[in-house]
Amino acid sequence: MSARIEGAAPARTAEAVSPATTWDWRARVAEVVAVAARHADEVDRDARFPAEAVQCMRDGGLLGAAVPVELGGQGLGLREIAAMCAQIGGACAASGMVFAMHHIKLSSIVHHAGSSTWYRDLQKQIAERQLLLGSVTSEVGVGGDIRRSLTAVAVDGDRFTLTKHGSVVSYGAYADALLITARADEQAPPNGQVMVTVMREQYRLEKTGNWDALGMRGTCSDAFMIHSEGVREQIFEAPFAEIIANTMLPVSHILWSSVWFGIAHNALLRVRAHLKAAMKHNGGNLPAAASHLPDLVAKVQVLHARLMSALGRFELVLAAGPGALPMSLTTDLTLLKSTMSEGCLAVVQQALSTVGFAGYRSEGPSALGRHLRDLHSAPLMINNARLIDTMSSFLLLDPLQFGFV
Repeated sequence: MSARIEGAAPARTAEAVSPATTWDWRARVAEVVAVAARHADEVDRDARFPAEAVQCMRDGGLLGAAVPVELGGQGLGLREIAAMCAQIGGACAASGMVFAMHHIKLSSIVHHAGSSTWYRDLQKQIAERQLLLGSVTSEVGVGGDIRRSLTAVAVDGDRFTLTKHGSVVSYGAYADALLITARADEQAPPNGQVMVTVMREQYRLEKTGNWDALGMRGTCSDAFMIHSEGVREQIFEAPFAEIIANTMLPVSHILWSSVWFGIAHNALLRVRAHLKAAMKHNGGNLPAAASHLPDLVAKVQVLHARLMSALGRFELVLAAGPGALPMSLTTDLTLLKSTMSEGCLAVVQQALSTVGFAGYRSEGPSALGRHLRDLHSAPLMINNARLIDTMSSFLLLDPLQFGFV
């Protein structure tokens, strides 16, 4: 099948992405941050894909950063990827979210590919060619519940076909491969799902809806009918229920939260810069609005500590090897998502009140409208109301113990 979409540039091989002790991800991320910041307002205004920032990620080898070293990547851990998400997200939320969602899908491959030769080769290709991974977990007709599918995979011998109507396919027109969820077969129940990876030349997209949203406009989350086919090895052996519970959702909550934290942190820095400029303009006198700064800093510190705590707990479980997450950690990571999505939004709202009309303007170093609009998407990504309903029953079983040593 033809998979060329107008405006989608082919992946390029990055320079100097072979494993080396001198590989400095911080310097490479700093380059992406500079590029993303330069184009952020235009990306938001025109609701266009952050092509420049993503190309800079490719050029720096960052799309393969989490691929294991033995497969040609850098083998970076979740903490480093989260730091990248926060820094890029602070410069341009759409760029940060694209980077985060790519690594959410990559984590599913790294942790659930098993001994599959096809998926080992795919990881090598991601590292070598800097392929961008997209996701098709949402579907028209299931009301946003990604744990249910209407579409089923049709397997015939060694091959499969799959057609799915994705309601929100983030940067789908620009991805080099898509990870698609569907029922394992026509007899499987809605939650009897598998995940399939298809390469760009193996699928065809029919656009059925435009992404013209309040915020996160550059993610280009259009709706598509996806027609795909491939070989049986492209279907994950692990059921999707296992992938989503042990890897996809925990990593999503951590990396999304990192992007949101980056936005809130950038808003804090804008407030401080605004207050410093006002103090200079007023002959060195502290502006009255500066009294809000300590509370704002404290709230950002609490959000940072909350994120680092959850990240540290999940890292310990990852280090222990494959297995189901403890209930207490599942609860912690789920509540992390609701806490960070609402807390970061509240920080930017308070930042706007502190700065005043300089933050309300669309342009200028104190502008906060883009930050505010982007963060309004956070509570809606896997809707917080649905998460809280689920967590309420879990919390009745959780021992709710908080140790100090």
